[in-house]
Amino acid sequence: MILLFEDITWKLHHYTICDTSWFQPENDNFLLAATARISVSRRDKQTVLLKGSLEGLRLAACDRCREEVKEALYCEFEYLVTTSKEQLLDSSDVECSEKDAITLSLNVPGIDVDEILREQAYLAFPLKTLCDEDCKGICAGCGVVLNSEVCQCPSEGFGSTFAILKKLTNK
Repeated sequence: MILLFEDITWKLHHYTICDTSWFQPENDNFLLAATARISVSRRDKQTVLLKGSLEGLRLAACDRCREEVKEALYCEFEYLVTTSKEQLLDSSDVECSEKDAITLSLNVPGIDVDEILREQAYLAFPLKTLCDEDCKGICAGCGVVLNSEVCQCPSEGFGSTFAILKKLTNK
């Protein structure tokens, strides 16, 4: 969804997006359902305030055992969208303020809401997805899921990558 900058008025406009067509999954992240609520209004001739929230349900794989995990997703966000040329200058070596951090500078006359929602979804995903805090993962030797099966490895051998060092200390 593209909001044309010149069509945004001083009056507060609300939008609700109830599908996940804007989400392009990467790796094992899939949104099963999502609802985005967005409000936009003009602050001045060159600036628009965009606020919103995103809530949904995602399907991912546990990082330890690869079991499917369903997780709730929720985030709130706020952007100042501007077409001001002074905001578009390269400021890579300048420390940014909190206001600068939420400012989105446009090179084109439209706000790509899909891109904003995608970014917010990825920012809301946890860095590590676990089916359970006590997940034991997968055995590196025999490949069984240690949460539900017993390891079939011999007692010596695959236990540690440093097992070879044990032989050196026994001499």
